[in-house]
Amino acid sequence: MLLRKRTFHIRKTSSEQGSIVLEAALVFPLFIFFILFLIYMVQMTLISTALQSTVSDTVKMVSTHMYPVALAVTPDATEDVEGGSKLTGNWIIPKLSVTDWASEYSKSLPAPLSDWIMAAAATGDEPLQNLKNSTAEAVLDPIVKPLLKPFMQSQMLSYGRIHVSNIHVPDMKTRNNPYFGIEVSYELPMRVPFINKKIVLQARSEERLWIGDTSDASDGSHEESTEDSGSIQLIEKPNPAVVSKKTKVRVKVAPDSHAHLSVFYKSGESTAKYLGWSRADADGYIEWEWSVGPNTTPGTWSFVVKAEDGKSMEVTFTVVDRD
Repeated sequence: MLLRKRTFHIRKTSSEQGSIVLEAALVFPLFIFFILFLIYMVQMTLISTALQSTVSDTVKMVSTHMYPVALAVTPDATEDVEGGSKLTGNWIIPKLSVTDWASEYSKSLPAPLSDWIMAAAATGDEPLQNLKNSTAEAVLDPIVKPLLKPFMQSQMLSYGRIHVSNIHVPDMKTRNNPYFGIEVSYELPMRVPFINKKIVLQARSEERLWIGDTSDASDGSHEESTEDSGSIQLIEKPNPAVVSKKTKVRVKVAPDSHAHLSVFYKSGESTAKYLGWSRADADGYIEWEWSVGPNTTPGTWSFVVKAEDGKSMEVTFTVVDRD
């Protein structure tokens, strides 16, 4: 005889069904928001990396092609040589006028580098100094932005969203502090949820110009006349600097005057604390002590000390890994 199994059906009330719908309505938007946040962070990281790579490649290209501009700014470099052409580095300067030579060479360079060479040959470094004094995006964008375009990753970056916010141009006549740098901003296509605020990324890169001799001494330092009251004397430098440890620079300038210290690594100018302007004591001594970052690349880098009278000194130093 077969046994019959009794089953009982549990009837859910309308209040229980409503609670499930309410929980789903609360949890599902939060889950979707979390997924969108992850996607947003990944996309922002990719854009930031592409932007930094674009700026770095652009600065490297300009730095390697600035030597002809330096030659055009210095007319003595293109004086006629008896019996033939003059050899300077990798460029053979023929027996032409500065303007003719600049016109021939600039044809092989991208704009606006070609325009800079022609302008330098005609009026010296005045166009570059005018560019250096320009701080408005409306002025810098049409001049500098074309340099970025060949190095852009078109799939990640939009050319119209890039704006040049600052530029560092050295004095090509004195060749002091020979570094070229670009700082750009990039407005992301997405905004902050709920408050609808724009998000702007910043990227900056700086490289030493390839312009030959910059009057540095054989040990990598350049000191002005130490007999002048406004001169700079190097007392102590890192020997060597160690990653993730503190290091120190000590100089002597005019008593109670001010001096500025800038440190340059592979990634550009250091933003470490305690660098910048400092005041000398009654004997003229100034000491800067800062921490070398844990991500600093070992190698030979440089720092520049600039006095308030305009004189400067550039010194190289070595950075090594921790043991």
